[in-house]
Amino acid sequence: MTQVGPVGGGGEPLTVLWSWRQRLEQGDEKPKDPEPPQGRRSREPKQSLPQDGPEAGEQGYLPQLQGRLRAALGDVSGIVGRLSEVPPQQRTVLHTAIADDPAAAERGLAWLLEHFDQPSAVVAALGRLAPALEALIGPRARQLDLFGDALVAAARDTRGEANWTDEDATAWRDAWRFAVDWLRQGAQLHQGETPFWTGTIIGHDRRRDDVAVLTVETDLPYPFRAGQRAIVECHAVPDAWRACWIGDPPAEDHHIEIHVQALPGDQATGALVRDRGVGDPIRPRRADGDFEIEAGASGAILIVAEDVHVTPVKALLSELAEHHDERVVHLFWGVSTRDDLYDLESLREHAARCSHAFVHAVVARGPAHPYTSGSLPQVVVDFGEWTSHDVYLSGSPLAVGVMRNMLLQRGVDQWRIHTVTLEPVGPP
Repeated sequence: MTQVGPVGGGGEPLTVLWSWRQRLEQGDEKPKDPEPPQGRRSREPKQSLPQDGPEAGEQGYLPQLQGRLRAALGDVSGIVGRLSEVPPQQRTVLHTAIADDPAAAERGLAWLLEHFDQPSAVVAALGRLAPALEALIGPRARQLDLFGDALVAAARDTRGEANWTDEDATAWRDAWRFAVDWLRQGAQLHQGETPFWTGTIIGHDRRRDDVAVLTVETDLPYPFRAGQRAIVECHAVPDAWRACWIGDPPAEDHHIEIHVQALPGDQATGALVRDRGVGDPIRPRRADGDFEIEAGASGAILIVAEDVHVTPVKALLSELAEHHDERVVHLFWGVSTRDDLYDLESLREHAARCSHAFVHAVVARGPAHPYTSGSLPQVVVDFGEWTSHDVYLSGSPLAVGVMRNMLLQRGVDQWRIHTVTLEPVGPP
């Protein structure tokens, strides 16, 4: 298990620690290279901290730094406001997260300052953000340095030049270096795991006994494209990850619409549909999938979707509308009974934004009026001639396979047919 020490993982944070202590003792004199105290093991840069943590004399450093930060704070909302106002082209990932949800950023900064003398708590909290932040930053590690500079500048501007001192600037820089090191320690808690985002369910709409539409807000921006799926973990069933379609394209509010279908005998999807609610935590892994409608093609489009697999089509329709695509689109949505058409109105709204999109609901069993009754594949092939259309099929492997074979038998070239299924997802 990763050891969480109160002053970081060694190396650079220790330099900060010793420098601070020397500044306290020597005033503004330039800190000297530290010598290990008598009788204590020498700490080389490549060594990690002892398992029993810092010496007693070091314990007082963090509360003193915390007091300096509070004295030089100014106004938390003012700092967050300045960080939110940075132009998009100059933003780091952390700038973007703050601009997306300033209120949450204010709470987070206030919490960090309040708990700055409790690194074990801070490491655990930052550990929940670390995998997503690492995935978002990737090789652009300098983003952390750039954000640290911006944080110091925001604190200075909020405090006012007349009240700002070099000691204040040093305190904020040192604090940020500690925070970055704690973030790295938090990442070690999840070392080897597939990157995930932490989020909260802010909307839970039970549309059918086996289907719920979740609105999820993530702590950090969640990147995805229209037509992709999210791999989510239900908090009630740890380490049980399930693939779920995303129903809308990326939006400015950075909320995610996730459609979950409870699978027979599956505790995780069942809990997400029936037992989870607003305020519950949820963890999505990186979005994946390549369901997309080819841009720039000239032929008309046929889309055939089975049951909940119509979800990504909504996002794709919105994308066509945004690009002012003039192609004719015929969408056939097949379900078992009329009551299963849980998202029809939303689907029609997305289609209405397109130039020429038509939605055909197909009901396999029971009363169908005012919709079409029958087997989805048979209704599609009997409706018209599709040899000149680009075809997109979304559904279970069995349904997609049957639909594809029937279209091939009706003369549709195989290169025109694109298929996508929502495959189960196992452990990373």
